[in-house]
Amino acid sequence: MADATLRVKNLREFLRASDHAGAESKSLTRRTLSRAGEVVRADWAGSFSQIDKRSAAHLRVKVVQRGVFVEQGLRKTTGLHPEYGALQMRFGLRALARVQPEIESELERDIDVIADHFDQG
Repeated sequence: MADATLRVKNLREFLRASDHAGAESKSLTRRTLSRAGEVVRADWAGSFSQIDKRSAAHLRVKVVQRGVFVEQGLRKTTGLHPEYGALQMRFGLRALARVQPEIESELERDIDVIADHFDQG
């Protein structure tokens, strides 16, 4: 399932450019990336809730300089299911694979809007 990683070329440079373009552009860029992560989070939480509702409810989207991450917000617990993290990752990778075409088209559209905003600014 390694092909379920969505990579955006030159994302770091794009984020740096939005930083230099001003607070409004940076905010717009981060919101766009957060919405893309939210699509994955919603799909992942919806499918994983049949396994563990509490765990599914604590998935969160994090936007950083290196990209967008959907991660588990609960603290790690040890217990009876040592491969639980791998189980969560399988559901997460499947969710990303399912929504990847939607994310790609939304990001492409939103990045065009951001680029137009840079041109005007």
